[in-house]
Amino acid sequence: MTHTDFTETHFQTLHTREARLRALWEMTPSERVVAMRRGELTLEQCAAWAARYPEQVPLLNGEFEYLARHTPEVCE
Repeated sequence: MTHTDFTETHFQTLHTREARLRALWEMTPSERVVAMRRGELTLEQCAAWAARYPEQVPLLNGEFEYLARHTPEVCE
């Protein structure tokens, strides 16, 4: 793979990711919470949301809710 091929592939990957996340950023914070709780957001979307707006993502036992809800303590 040449440097040019790598660069083009990298930018294509970033563009594709941006397209997958576009719907997420069009939602309001409360719409994102509802979608997350319904299981409508992917792990990628939840992680991107937590990275960009950590103060908006609900916490559960001090951890982001989308992660904490899968722990044994919460599942019990």
